[in-house]
Amino acid sequence: MKYLFFIQFICLQFFLTEIFSQTKNFYFTDLSDNAKVNALGGNNISSKHNYFILNPSLINYKSLTMNYMNYIIDINSSSILYTDSSKFLGNYGLAIKYLSHGEFEGYDINGNFNGNFYPKEYILNFGKSHTFSKFSIGTNIKYFYSKLYEESNSAFLIDIGSIYKPLDNKDFTIGIVIANLGFTFNQNITNIKSNLKIGSSFKPEYMPFRFSFTYLKKEKEINFQNFSLGIEVLLSKYLNIMFGYNHKIEKGFEINNFDKLNGISYGLELILKRFNLNYSRLILNSITNTNNISINYNLKRK
Repeated sequence: MKYLFFIQFICLQFFLTEIFSQTKNFYFTDLSDNAKVNALGGNNISSKHNYFILNPSLINYKSLTMNYMNYIIDINSSSILYTDSSKFLGNYGLAIKYLSHGEFEGYDINGNFNGNFYPKEYILNFGKSHTFSKFSIGTNIKYFYSKLYEESNSAFLIDIGSIYKPLDNKDFTIGIVIANLGFTFNQNITNIKSNLKIGSSFKPEYMPFRFSFTYLKKEKEINFQNFSLGIEVLLSKYLNIMFGYNHKIEKGFEINNFDKLNGISYGLELILKRFNLNYSRLILNSITNTNNISINYNLKRK
């Protein structure tokens, strides 16, 4: 069993090295560290979570949100989001998102120790939204920076998103986001893969459930299996239970035939007068899981 665990751990390391490589077209920009989003499958763009990094059209009230996710091994992600409105700007949001890959020991080709290094990535985000009729539209302007070893990379990216509520007085929304349009300042990386997300959330009138579905398509890729599902169980106005499924995570992190629950996530949402507290857990495989916590504070008294 010890050798089996060691082999699985090595395979996971190779997978992470590939998925977080700078040549993988800014995977970090699509990685959510919001507990509610991750409890609902990880890609949700249509529910009420105010994580406007995924969909800028969700900016609609004054709040402060803090997120922390312990991802894999010692990889951690955190973010702070602030949304407000003014007569000049309308609804707007500011966010900073940070990813730490942990601590590594550096060696040259001769095996000489060169000291420790700390790979990191971050995003600075400014978002703006506008609501009219049954539509909300928004845009994110993002500056991305990463330094994984000796070389650094940066990019300027734009997202365009919208939310459509076709039925009055019905809990039914349709979201569309075009993400990662832009350019990089690194001459070695000339192609940034944009992506398209399409999602919907709806609550049947007489059922204490809200269902969500999101599909993601990357540029020049045809993959109809990159989708996620989410279910909110609305127990009361103070407490919700959430479940999710991400098909890409299930297939991407599968390392043996015993992984039956990978890609499944679950979480709790505690709703207080001005606070929302969310916790989620995502099952990656039989080796590791992720834990995520988010605190949202409503800055405007109801």
